[in-house]
Parts: sequence; structure tokens; C-alpha cells
Amino acid sequence: MLEFLYPKEYLPSVFYITPKKLKALGITTIIFDIDNTLVPYWVKEPTPELEGYFLDLRVNGITPTVLSNSREERSSVFCRKLKIPYVYRAKKPLRTGMELLLKKRGLKPSECAIAGDQIFTDVWVGNRCGVYSILVKQVSPKDEWITKPKRGIERLIVKHYCKKYGKELL
Repeated sequence: MLEFLYPKEYLPSVFYITPKKLKALGITTIIFDIDNTLVPYWVKEPTPELEGYFLDLRVNGITPTVLSNSREERSSVFCRKLKIPYVYRAKKPLRTGMELLLKKRGLKPSECAIAGDQIFTDVWVGNRCGVYSILVKQVSPKDEWITKPKRGIERLIVKHYCKKYGKELL
């Protein structure tokens, strides 16, 4: 019943997403959310660890991009330092932003993965658009006011997912 909200993978952080694994899945582009996926929402720029990770993705033939519900300023400031393309105000889980990103980059959904910390935005839009969805544990327990109310329901969905697929709850 809830399968449309289940991620293809559930991982402790984005750093568990390796170029080798993505290539084995036929994925050439990984799409990231920013807030609480890569950094806490109040952190404006990528950390040195993220810069190294994104460089490793590129060197190994994986193109990183960003799909964010945030405003343009938030997305541009964060992505400028990483020199990666982005779509802001994506309106996830609506398909609009994802379809724009895929069209602009000339990508097929089957060659992309999306990694994010929220089921009701990142996982759902990935699943709706045929993009391989990866749920990661949020980097900070502190959420923006708009996200906080959904976390309880998301925890229940993750619990069901873990039970069904024999995964460990993170």
C-alpha cells in the first residue's frame, strides 16, 4: 500500500552512495536535495568533505546536480562553489522541477538517481518520475518549520519499509 513512498535504498548518509554502485546501476547522474541531505538548512556553503565527495563523483564519471525546493539564492550560493547545475523551487513532490532538470540536462530517468532526506518530497518525486530514489538519514535533527510536522509520518513509513525488506532502522 505504501510502496509508492518506499525508496529503492535507505542509507545513513550521501557518502554511502559510491560511484561504483551508481555505475553498476547504469546511473550517470545523481540529483541531490540540499537541506538536511547535504548540510543542515542553516549552512550556506558546502563543507570541504562534500567538495571532495563531489570531485570524486565527477572524476569517476558521475554528474552531480541539485533539485531543491529552496529559493534561488539558497541554491545558487550552495551550488556555485561546487560548480554544479541546479533547479530551485522545484515544488517536489510535483514532477515539474524534476522534468525541467531532466529536459535541461538531456537525461533519461533511468540514468538518474535522487538522494534526499524526505520521503514526501525527494523519494516521492523520484518514484513518480522513474528516477532511482535513495533516502538518507537527515544530517541534523533540527528541521525547518515546514518539514517538522511530516517527520512522524515519515518515521512510520520507514519503519514499515525496514520491516518489509529486512533493513535496519537508522
